[in-house]
Amino acid sequence: MRNLQIEVRQLRQDSQSQTAIAAQGGVILQPGHSGGSVNLSAQADQRSKQRDLVQRVLALNGRPVNINLGNATPLRLVQALVQNGMTRYVAGTVWIEANSGFAARPVWRGGDSAEIELAAIQTTRTTSSLPSAAATSTTLLAPLGEWVTVAETDDVSAGSSSGLTSGGQTGGRSAVTVQLRLSVR
Repeated sequence: MRNLQIEVRQLRQDSQSQTAIAAQGGVILQPGHSGGSVNLSAQADQRSKQRDLVQRVLALNGRPVNINLGNATPLRLVQALVQNGMTRYVAGTVWIEANSGFAARPVWRGGDSAEIELAAIQTTRTTSSLPSAAATSTTLLAPLGEWVTVAETDDVSAGSSSGLTSGGQTGGRSAVTVQLRLSVR
């Protein structure tokens, strides 16, 4: 029996962009006096930030461990299906609530890769205020020492406004990627 180290990292990238344009004008018409003025302004702003969180857990080969993600976000879970001897990867969505995460059971039989069974658990409240649970699970073959993406989300928002003399557009993107890396200890 060997120990397997599971490293889980959450990569979160948030970006926002904003553009605005405004116009002002005036015309004066009087006998002997005429004039005009126009003011135009434009503004563009873009911000981006990235946060990384890395967790490490040591598990005995073939034994399950629980990993807490500690955030609330919908994640696209990557699942592997074998049909007619061909492996296909299919994405599904699961909502991971705060202080929840997934269970992992790594199995290493020697060589340069290990099998890891992942189960994401979703806890919800029913009308009687008793929690109920739903689970999604998958098994991956992961190369040792390499980061493998197991879940991701990508939220995009956009908006625009316009008025008589001004207009603008705003947009934002928030992406979370959950990756894991296995190593033999």
